[in-house]
Amino acid sequence: MRFFRRHKDDIDIFCLQEIFDTDQDSLDARHPDEHVCGKLFKKITKELDGFEGSFAYFDDNRDRQSLAMFVKRTIPIKTIADFIVYRPEIPQETGSAVLSSRKLQYATIETPQGDCVVANFHGLWNNGPKTDTSERIEQSKKVKEFLDKIGSPKVLCGDFNLLPETESLKILEQNMKNLVKETDVSSTRTRLYRHFDNPDEPKFADYILTSPQIKIKDFKVLPDLVSDHAPLFLEFGL
Repeated sequence: MRFFRRHKDDIDIFCLQEIFDTDQDSLDARHPDEHVCGKLFKKITKELDGFEGSFAYFDDNRDRQSLAMFVKRTIPIKTIADFIVYRPEIPQETGSAVLSSRKLQYATIETPQGDCVVANFHGLWNNGPKTDTSERIEQSKKVKEFLDKIGSPKVLCGDFNLLPETESLKILEQNMKNLVKETDVSSTRTRLYRHFDNPDEPKFADYILTSPQIKIKDFKVLPDLVSDHAPLFLEFGL
């Protein structure tokens, strides 16, 4: 909550992953060895009272970790929607969601220069390395298919759960600029990451990709310690 209090005056859109909106007792029973915050979406909604919040839960199940976007109410929104980009034949869950359904959440924003789409994404995690799998390739193709249909300027951001050299990421990079690569970011992780002190462990999972129409004013990895992922900041224009 300190992070939101610190930044809510100068941030227009927050894109969040792994957000729960269920009661604490239920989460404690399901995650006895983890610190998982229940009713997190409602808590953030209360903190960001000047924002419109949207919670993209999966399959009408609000007990699962999901995506959330908060857009400042002074910004005209045409639509906020979401759709599934991957659905396994047999969902598997071990602690955090493994091989479970994944969604893309997006908002269409009205600006004086025209519409702009901001998409929020949390890619498949399989309790292993963030390398290519058939599921991740399929997921990237679905996201790419959606992005290709958008003529408006667009931003894709989130926890992709992919390493920089993967084919899955290269699919998403087609006709998009990968700001993490282009600015030589060395890590998108924080000291809370369990492999942070291992020099041989890649420290990438999070990215921001932009279409050519997006004018980058500022991009950086923020120093705020909010989780084992570092928050990424983008200031852009059209």
